[in-house]
Amino acid sequence: MSDNRSRKQTSQRTRASAETVFGTMASAGAKEYVRSRDLPGLISLWPAEIADVSTDGSLLILRKLRRALRAERRRGSAGHWSYDLNRHLGLWSAYKAELAQLKMPERLRRTAPVAPGRGNARA
Repeated sequence: MSDNRSRKQTSQRTRASAETVFGTMASAGAKEYVRSRDLPGLISLWPAEIADVSTDGSLLILRKLRRALRAERRRGSAGHWSYDLNRHLGLWSAYKAELAQLKMPERLRRTAPVAPGRGNARA
C-alpha cells in the first residue's frame, strides 16, 4: 500500500515539475511567435487563413491548434514512435500566443509581423 502511495506522489511531483519546465518554455516560445512563420510548419492552413487576423480567423486557428494538440497528446501518452516533443511545444506555444492575440482588442492587432529588433520607424 505504501509503495503505491509513494509511486503516486513521485508521479505527481514529476508532473508538477514537467508542467513548470514546459510551461516556461511554452511561454517563452509564445513571446517569439510569428504567425506567418510558425503556423505553416505546425498545422495545415491556406495563406488567406494565416493572414486573417479577425476574431473568426483567430477562432478557426485556435480550433485547429486545439485539435492538433489533442492528437499530439494522445501520441505522447500512448508512447507512439511519431510523437515529437518539439512539435508539442511548438503547438502549445502557438496556442498560447493565438489565445493572447485573441484577447487583445481588434484595433491593436497587427496585420503583418514586425521583424525582430525593428520597431515601427517614425520620422
